[in-house]
Amino acid sequence: MKPRILLAYYSMTGHTRDIAEELRSALQADVEEIREPHPRRGLRGVLRALFDAVLRREPPIGTPRHDPAVYDLLAMGGPVWAGRMASPLRSYARQLADRAPRVAFFCTEGGRGAEQAFDDLGRLCGKIPEATLVVDAQHLPPVRHRDTLQRFVAKLGADLPAPGH
Repeated sequence: MKPRILLAYYSMTGHTRDIAEELRSALQADVEEIREPHPRRGLRGVLRALFDAVLRREPPIGTPRHDPAVYDLLAMGGPVWAGRMASPLRSYARQLADRAPRVAFFCTEGGRGAEQAFDDLGRLCGKIPEATLVVDAQHLPPVRHRDTLQRFVAKLGADLPAPGH
């Protein structure tokens, strides 16, 4: 029996959303997109993202539709900003991740910072992740991250469909 998985993610530019969509399909997961009441747009949004990340702020987020407690696993993901996990994902993790029996983490990043971001998430939810997935800027096209994504999915007890399906 496949585990029941909730996939919660935050995406500002769409890169993490693309990875989350691939994971949703592969894991047959329910999805929770983490949204902010005041989306980050333009240069001001980027600057706010960097300051929030560096200061480890936890901004307000919209009310989630799914309760992680009714799932076997919560896979959380977002972008890495200034070497830290995106602040809206921090907010989600602080509010809800302790309700999940098991967790996994994924992120998109321009260069580095995933390990620190994952350490932060682990502390926030009080759990060690079952698996982690990092997709850097060079590996954003699906053909360049397929093997890494397959390993992540396999660790979570699911299988990717064959290419072309």
